Amino acid sequence: MNEQPRQRVIKYQQPPYHNSNRFYRILRWTISLIVIGIALLGSYEYYQLHQTATKVFKTDSAKIDKKLREGKPVSVLVMGTDNGAIGRNKSFWGDGNTDSMELVTANPKTKTLTMTSIPRDMLVKVTHDGDVQYVKINASYPIGGAKLAKHQVSELLGVPVDYYALVNMGVMEKIVTAVGGVDVNNPFKFKYEGHTFKKGPQHLNGTNALKYSRMRYEDPNNDYGRQKRQQQVIQSIVNKFKQHGSINMINQLLDATEDGVKTDLPLSGVSAIYTNYKPTMEHLEKYHFQGKDAKIDDIDYQVATPKEINRVSKLIRQQLGLKPKHVVNNETKLYNMQTTYNGYNHVEFQLPSSY
Repeated sequence: MNEQPRQRVIKYQQPPYHNSNRFYRILRWTISLIVIGIALLGSYEYYQLHQTATKVFKTDSAKIDKKLREGKPVSVLVMGTDNGAIGRNKSFWGDGNTDSMELVTANPKTKTLTMTSIPRDMLVKVTHDGDVQYVKINASYPIGGAKLAKHQVSELLGVPVDYYALVNMGVMEKIVTAVGGVDVNNPFKFKYEGHTFKKGPQHLNGTNALKYSRMRYEDPNNDYGRQKRQQQVIQSIVNKFKQHGSINMINQLLDATEDGVKTDLPLSGVSAIYTNYKPTMEHLEKYHFQGKDAKIDDIDYQVATPKEINRVSKLIRQQLGLKPKHVVNNETKLYNMQTTYNGYNHVEFQLPSSY
């Protein structure tokens, strides 16, 4: 008889959660737009970008695939890490842990980009190197690299994941600086981390843009107010990139991200990305994937109901031009086997007894 895979729970240590985490998640989305739209000014200027772009794009992904060539809807898994500069002289698969994940879709037909945030604490079943592991989804990258991370997101949501972008968030201030700062309309005066933000329209540099987006407790709307301020910052970045993009700005963005972004989007596809995917920046949409609180061996997790998995799957598949399908996977089966768990007053989550 074949030996069954060993099953175990990995007690995965999360990086500290900071107030700026939501801003970082949205910023990762912005950088993914830069990656997807890196040749906004046109293919005839492509060679001026080549030297810098080769530091960001994987050298082994030179052949553009059929989807990009024909301008079909594509998806990019954007993973964030705060583990310092991404190494250039060692295996890329071994660099750090991811603290957030977003699935970005680009659909030229609907002229829409979407971002779906995937809770980093979402429980998934991972099979790798003969072991079955029940882990938080952001552990899939250090366990098996970008390939496994893409597989887990695809399995969880029942959607294809075409590419990945790994982003280190130490580049944030450089990104804002590269676009010449951001313009926001502050709803009320407040002071945060030594800087006073006046009420009304104002221009912020990279350092103050982060501070503006981090403040929470003085906002009468708490998280909602903070999210609105974060959206102002990101919208300003996107608008400046769309309206005032130049070869110089693109090179500054690439310089800012060269030690902080790595992707398997093909370098040879830059002109096709420009031609086929520039229209997708006309409309920006954000989806929210909501989990429930859970505990396993005193470790906090998030789990998604089958209903929520199928709701989000339907939204993403629609953006990719695919028909909806009913998702039945490891996570829906695990949820359905629970007898007392409800995610509210009963949060103890049971794993299969065979682990």
